[in-house]
Amino acid sequence: MAVTARKREEPRAQQPGIVQFLRDVYDELRKVVWPTGGELYRYTLVVIFTVIILGIFIGGTDYLLGEIAKRTLYNNGVH
Repeated sequence: MAVTARKREEPRAQQPGIVQFLRDVYDELRKVVWPTGGELYRYTLVVIFTVIILGIFIGGTDYLLGEIAKRTLYNNGVH
């Protein structure tokens, strides 16, 4: 006969109220290291530059693949 172990049910912790939750959120936000104005400006420029470069790359790739498809598939190689 097989013996199975039963898990003991652990007592549940009391759920904190909304006031305790907001206090905990406030305490955690105080621990955050916020960026300085200069860092924020630099990070913003990096994001904008990256988006522009990726947009150009994806747009260019889409255009080239579209032209290849037009010339090979739709016109059967005839211009």
